[in-house]
Amino acid sequence: MSETSNNIGARPGSIFRIALENFLTYKEVELFPNTSLNLIIGPNGTGKSTFVCAIILGLCGKPQLTGRSKKINDYVRTGCEKAKIEIELYKEPGERNVIITRTFNLRGESLWAIDYRSVKEKTVQDLVTSLKIQVDNLCQMLPQNRVQDFCQMNPQELLKRTLATIGDQEAIGQMNNLVNYRTEQRQLDNKMQTNTKLIEEQMTLHETLKKKIEAMRHRNEYEKKISICEKKKLWLQYKLLSARAAQTETRMAEALKIVKASHKKKQPLEMAVQRLREEKIKLEQERATGSRKINELADKVKELLNGIQDYDRQIKEVDRAFEEKLQRHRNRERELVEARTKLDKLKNDRTSLIEKFGDEKIANERARALRERISEIQSQIHSIQRSKARKEMEYEQQTLPNLRILKNKLRKLEDVETKRLETLKEYSEDTYKALEWLNENKDLFHDQVYGPMMLELKFTHPETARYLESTVSSKDLVAFTFQSSRDMNLFLQRVREELQLRAVSALCSRAGDFSAPHHDIRELSYLGFQRTLVEGVAAPGPVLRYLCEQYHVHRIPIGNDHTYHHSENVPDHVTLFFTTRHRFSVRVSQYSGARASTVGEVRPPRLLANARDADLIRTCALQLKTLNATSESQLAAIKSLGDHISELEQRQGQLNNELKVIKDNASKIAEISCQIRVQARKVEGIENEESFDVAAESSRAAALRARAAAAQSRLHAGGAGALRRLHAAAAAPALLKVKLEIIRDEIVKRESELIDLRTELDEAKRSLELVQTQHAEAQSRAAAKLSQVRARCGAADPADPADPLAALFRDLPDELDALAERCYELQTSVDCMDKETGNVIKDYEDCEKAIEALQAENKSVDRQNQTLLRRMDTLSTQWLPTVEKLLQEIDKRFGEMFALLNCAGEVRLDKGNSDEDYDKYGVVVLVRFRESEELQPLCRKRHSGGERALSIALYLMALQRLFTVPFRCVDEINQGMDEINERKMFQLLVQVTSECENSQYFLLTPKLLSNLEYNDKIMVHTIMNGKHVMKYKEWNHDAFVQRARQLRRS
Repeated sequence: MSETSNNIGARPGSIFRIALENFLTYKEVELFPNTSLNLIIGPNGTGKSTFVCAIILGLCGKPQLTGRSKKINDYVRTGCEKAKIEIELYKEPGERNVIITRTFNLRGESLWAIDYRSVKEKTVQDLVTSLKIQVDNLCQMLPQNRVQDFCQMNPQELLKRTLATIGDQEAIGQMNNLVNYRTEQRQLDNKMQTNTKLIEEQMTLHETLKKKIEAMRHRNEYEKKISICEKKKLWLQYKLLSARAAQTETRMAEALKIVKASHKKKQPLEMAVQRLREEKIKLEQERATGSRKINELADKVKELLNGIQDYDRQIKEVDRAFEEKLQRHRNRERELVEARTKLDKLKNDRTSLIEKFGDEKIANERARALRERISEIQSQIHSIQRSKARKEMEYEQQTLPNLRILKNKLRKLEDVETKRLETLKEYSEDTYKALEWLNENKDLFHDQVYGPMMLELKFTHPETARYLESTVSSKDLVAFTFQSSRDMNLFLQRVREELQLRAVSALCSRAGDFSAPHHDIRELSYLGFQRTLVEGVAAPGPVLRYLCEQYHVHRIPIGNDHTYHHSENVPDHVTLFFTTRHRFSVRVSQYSGARASTVGEVRPPRLLANARDADLIRTCALQLKTLNATSESQLAAIKSLGDHISELEQRQGQLNNELKVIKDNASKIAEISCQIRVQARKVEGIENEESFDVAAESSRAAALRARAAAAQSRLHAGGAGALRRLHAAAAAPALLKVKLEIIRDEIVKRESELIDLRTELDEAKRSLELVQTQHAEAQSRAAAKLSQVRARCGAADPADPADPLAALFRDLPDELDALAERCYELQTSVDCMDKETGNVIKDYEDCEKAIEALQAENKSVDRQNQTLLRRMDTLSTQWLPTVEKLLQEIDKRFGEMFALLNCAGEVRLDKGNSDEDYDKYGVVVLVRFRESEELQPLCRKRHSGGERALSIALYLMALQRLFTVPFRCVDEINQGMDEINERKMFQLLVQVTSECENSQYFLLTPKLLSNLEYNDKIMVHTIMNGKHVMKYKEWNHDAFVQRARQLRRS
């Protein structure tokens, strides 16, 4: 709480002290003004206006009132975090002063305190208001930057500011009430005028409705006829659907016959294939058994041949022995030497062979080991041959037939262009011939020419073909597309005139790439729409551009069955759309706005029937690629097995060769051993031979030869049979191989036929399922349509000739198109009538009620208007004299002060165009600065800055003399005045502020004229600010004055 009290009789609310800290240019400063006139002078930029800003902001004023920044944080001194404003105000005489403190920081946060106790801003505002301080009133606070705002105030605003300055709250309240009453009274007048116009309009409408009621009867008759047409239309649609259901039933029976016939063909073919497979397995087993038998017979024949050879050697040996004995007998000594020499040579040969190849035991062991290895290799060969046979069977019975099926299917899918060319030739032979001519003469044309549209279109969704064909005319589908009119004219001239092909058509579309406009249908997805028609079509740019420009295919949405069941909810701007099987065309009447829909079933495409199913082709291609990889893998495995078998057979041959060499060497060793034994016996015989009986030896040799020949004969007989069996067994595999090839070819052929038959059966089943679905759908639609007929016709039976409804039906066309045309004619007649006729009677009654209500409301408004006029008259007699008297006194003071300046000034109450327009009441300040001029309203366009400043200052001083406030503040109002007016203004200011009971006054100016008159009630504050200025607390005023006086005396 302040230690200073109001002991000098200062006006409550006037300022005792202003202290600033880190505020704008000041780091710290205090100002102690007197209670009368305070002149604050100093060079520009030293901080004079800072005190005005501090007063406004420290007493709850908004930053924008200062005319500077609108943000409080901009008033913090540069380099500081927060600032403080402290203002000490006088209170009632004898009471202690009150100190208001505001602290704010760079974040724009403010803290308020009264006598150093924290309070809310509202508490400070209440205190400031109780002391009659109005920092937002330009008549009390006029900062430097808001002098122009005072001039720009309109008369109404100046009147309100003046009344607020004198503090007459009752007058302000009365004025606000008068303005509100006048505004309300003006609204009542407008309402009455509006109601009067409405009454006139309702009377006109009343007469119009009378005429419409007369037309209602005609409309009802037409609507009854339309209703009968609609009923018959439903009946005809039901009959048409019933006929379609009967047709689908016939097609279903035919499809069922085809399925049964395919089943009947398939069963014997499957049995034949099974028999062939079993026979093939049997032949393969026989082939394997025959191979084993051939090997066994070959070994047996070889054994017999070896036996025959042994007997041949025995016979030869007997003959040789006999001859040798005979010769030996003849030449015993010589033979003995030769026999011993030969025996030694044979022994040496046998020793050499044994050293090289081993003895007979080792040879037998090696032969046995080789035979075991050959047997193992033979087993491996048989096992691998069985695996190879299985893989060949798998490849031939599964992979190869599937490859043929997929290739045929893919060829059929990709062969779209050929089929379309055939369709084009059937549809228009002239167009087909023109296309052939174009393909041979394309060099005649400058730009690229596209063939008939049906050949250029491709579809990413196959079902799009039937939607597009039902949208685009057949003529355009077979038309050639050109990119320049010159090329098109040349083409038509050649084909029509020279080739006489009259049925050829062509169209021209702008050249260049084309991207179809995007039409977002996501907002229609709730109706089942998923894409537009153009999203399923792929074509060259000019063709696609023509379709979008002529048929708007980018705006035609494609829906599903859900769309069909909710078609009535499709917005009116969608005039053409498709569901799964239907085409909807919507027409909205320009007269009545009525919506008429035409629904038709989408037929299968004719010209675009062979749509290229890109997805299916892609799927088949991937399947074919996978199957080709499988086929290559299987063929590689089969080849690998074959190579392995060849390697094993080669190894087996090598082992057989080794075995043969061993056998041959063993035979040689055995033969040499035999020869050694014979030769040994020969030597022994020669040595021991005493006598030689030629006849006895000849008989014994003959007996030996006879026994060997008999045994050899038996072996020859067995060998001949074995050879015959071997030849027969060797011929059997070749025959079996031929039979296997024949059976395999037959299996492939029959399986191909079976696959084709299965494909036909699957297609027949799909056709049957499709026909069954169509039949069920046709029956369902027929039943639904019958339900609609019964719902519309009630108990009436159109099928009964005696029924009254049937008699009405006989007068109408029996064709749907003619009936629709008749219905359209009737609907057109109805559309030409007023569509509101159905509510005419209600509208007529409502119109009468509205007229009565408006008339009653006008009477009530008139009563309220009279009441307001009486209130305004009463309140005006209380308020207006007070305001006129106030302005007369202000005018008197204002005129007197202007007269002292040899000028003229008046203050008038402007009432606008009418005395009752209280919101137009205002204060007009009229001035004249030269004798030759007339009094004119104060205006920035008409008066100079000095003249405006002088007028404002005198107006404020006129208020100062009449009505006092705690303080007034004017910042540099003398700027722009000439020296004479400035001096007179200052004298008037001194005179006004020096009078008793006047307000505290602050005048901020950068300079003062010399030789002005001062008195004791005037305090001059000099602002000096800068880097080298001493602190204000260190300033000794008395010492400075004493020193100045001493200097003046000297």
